[in-house]
Amino acid sequence: MIRKEIRRIKFSGKNLNDVFALPCVEKIQKCGNRPKLIMNRSMVNNVFNVALLGDELVEYSDGKWDIQYGERDE
Repeated sequence: MIRKEIRRIKFSGKNLNDVFALPCVEKIQKCGNRPKLIMNRSMVNNVFNVALLGDELVEYSDGKWDIQYGERDE
């Protein structure tokens, strides 16, 4: 089965309500003065299940999500 991209959402920090409403997001935590997303491991294809500001969450037709990591300025 070929996975097709359904939607892509960039985690900007200004869209906390939108990303928290996603089924793949388990919780939002503060990391220093920035938020980070803790993803539901059973729904994420990545080895790591933490998304930081600038990362994109991508949903596929098989119901799984990927975290595409953005540039980090830490």
